Amino acid sequence: MKKFVLHNENVIESIKSYIDHFGDYLAVQKINESFFEDLKNYPIFKRDITQDSIYKILTDANIKEDFILINVASLDYLVFKDKFIIKNNPHLILDGVLFIAKILNIKKIDIVLKNYYLEEKDIIIKAIVEAEDSNFTNDTKINIYDEDSYYNEFNIRIIPSFFENKKYIFDLETISQITYLAHIGGFSFKNYGSGEYKGTNILSVSGDILKPNLYEFEMYTPLRNVVKSIGGTDKNYTIKCVFTNGFLNPPVDFNTFQKMTLDYECFDSFNMKFGNGGLCFIQENRCMIRVVLKIIQFAKTISCKKCMPCSYGFDLCEYYINRMLLGNSDFNDYANLKEAVEMVDIGASCLYIKSLAKCISSSIEMFSDEFLYLIENRVTLYSFIKD
Repeated sequence: MKKFVLHNENVIESIKSYIDHFGDYLAVQKINESFFEDLKNYPIFKRDITQDSIYKILTDANIKEDFILINVASLDYLVFKDKFIIKNNPHLILDGVLFIAKILNIKKIDIVLKNYYLEEKDIIIKAIVEAEDSNFTNDTKINIYDEDSYYNEFNIRIIPSFFENKKYIFDLETISQITYLAHIGGFSFKNYGSGEYKGTNILSVSGDILKPNLYEFEMYTPLRNVVKSIGGTDKNYTIKCVFTNGFLNPPVDFNTFQKMTLDYECFDSFNMKFGNGGLCFIQENRCMIRVVLKIIQFAKTISCKKCMPCSYGFDLCEYYINRMLLGNSDFNDYANLKEAVEMVDIGASCLYIKSLAKCISSSIEMFSDEFLYLIENRVTLYSFIKD
């Protein structure tokens, strides 16, 4: 199994090397109807919480938006793909973005990066200058922002509800898949993946795994093969659960995880989203109460705090767990914790927060024995940091 499949490890540093490898930018070529046929036959979906069909987005005349936003300010915890994709091949992203803009007849593209993506910002700016000098951008205006400057200009925060209410927002991995399909055509693209959905998925592997890193696998790869090819787990410890899609899916036990495959149908059968490809392995000696607390604290950081169930609910969750960890709780706190998470799930206004709440709720249920042990004994069953 290769570490990278479509994304090779040779960084394309200039537009000349990009043209030598891929040819001219798609934006200066004729839009071929075969592209839409390929996109229909080999579906690509957005790798975010909405998981929308790219074919439907690009062919839906009812969508009325006058700009495209490229999300390089990802909210996803434990996923660090953006840095790799930008450093590996910024022209691949820029080529795809301009191609999408041409299809949609849009002249304004906003690229929003994390505030601390300073090197990546310079790389993107250099790529834009090269593309402009080569007359690939035409009259399309490309704007570069970090999170703060975007807010200062438009008074808009990069929050879940904003992403979920806009159709023309794309993550970098989705754009890369579109660009590869357009360049190599469906005949070649169909060779990546053995099922209905083609292409690849970049997995951001973290947690209790021997070789945490970014890996790219073809669609429909059995997840047991993923574990083997990235070096496996520590033989001294068993894995008690795996989080997929960052923390936007419920945890699954390791045996179930190894029976799954890397595709939309399999994840749907478990009522989960394929999503961003963030995998976090948790081994047996980790304290799940503290893991859940970390997820809650992350949820608080990305909450827009505009709806009470979300802003108030996660504070309540943190309060009850801290009472447990301090040895000051009883079984009422455990019941209240579950009710607080349920309140967030039912009352939150955005899908992202609801998914986080479902993950937290499922984690509490799956590891209820650890929560009950803590309440009864005033001490956690496992140490959070292994010896």
